[in-house]
Amino acid sequence: MALPTVSIDNREIILLSGFETVTSETAPKKPFVVILDERQLERSVKNDNNDAVAYGYVAGRWIAVA
Repeated sequence: MALPTVSIDNREIILLSGFETVTSETAPKKPFVVILDERQLERSVKNDNNDAVAYGYVAGRWIAVA
């Protein structure tokens, strides 16, 4: 599976870590992504680095990577 992307403030953000891929029993061929601490990710994208396009979850914090 390729790295997942999320849309925050009309920007596509690539997640390098901080997510889990989960499969459903009803639809095993369509996995979905669960983001760890999604609220903190939104805050980091909006406040910290407005030009970053990739984030990673390191030591309990979202860090702008690229």
